[in-house]
Amino acid sequence: MVKALAIALMLCSCGAFAPLARCGEPEGGPPTAAVRAGIDAYNRGDAALAFRLLTAEADRGQSDAEVNLGYLYARGQGVAANQLEAFRLYGLSAKQGNGEGMNALGYKYEFGTGIAPDIRKAVNWYCLAALQGSARAMNNLAILLSDGKLVPRNVADARGLWRQAIAMGHVNAMVGLGLSLMNGPGAPLDPEEGRHWLLLAARRGQPYAQQLVRQMGVGEPLPAPLDEATLMQLQPRDAPPGHAEICGSLVS
Repeated sequence: MVKALAIALMLCSCGAFAPLARCGEPEGGPPTAAVRAGIDAYNRGDAALAFRLLTAEADRGQSDAEVNLGYLYARGQGVAANQLEAFRLYGLSAKQGNGEGMNALGYKYEFGTGIAPDIRKAVNWYCLAALQGSARAMNNLAILLSDGKLVPRNVADARGLWRQAIAMGHVNAMVGLGLSLMNGPGAPLDPEEGRHWLLLAARRGQPYAQQLVRQMGVGEPLPAPLDEATLMQLQPRDAPPGHAEICGSLVS
């Protein structure tokens, strides 16, 4: 059994390729005021302050601080880039049941930044993160399923994940579903619904969606571009668990 799956089984009695039961609330307590302040500082462009605040809270074992501090190390913002330290922090967060940390581990294993890529471990962690209600993980897993290069293509499963993420307000999932419905791969196509999702994403500031709708001839005013994927966020505490065929049965 792969190491990631073994850790998950020990912590949550969960596995990504068999029926799952939702893990409990993240350990380490709810996000503190300092964690929230650190995330806010980063999202307004002050990575140095974010690093100071998140480091102090990560040292106390706060899972939201650990994963977001890991992003700073991964991106080299507020601190020198250190992919292994980012990976370590993601692991600490994931071990506490934090879906954002689990998703970050999945991304690491998918793209192999600082570690050897391992698509099985990537899917495993994306599935566990989706179970914790991570819209980012749902979107990442949907992209893999739609692309069909590293895992068997399953467009219906991908679209289902995108719809679940959209229900949680995830803007990049709107782009993924919109493009899938307009251009495929897979059927059925629904260009009208696809255009609807792209326009909604553009109105949220998603840069690629704005580019696409302008090419479609949309002339309405749009907000300044904003890539929400780069923003820090807290692990949702009240999101419904995700489900996908590739993950088995995800049940609350």
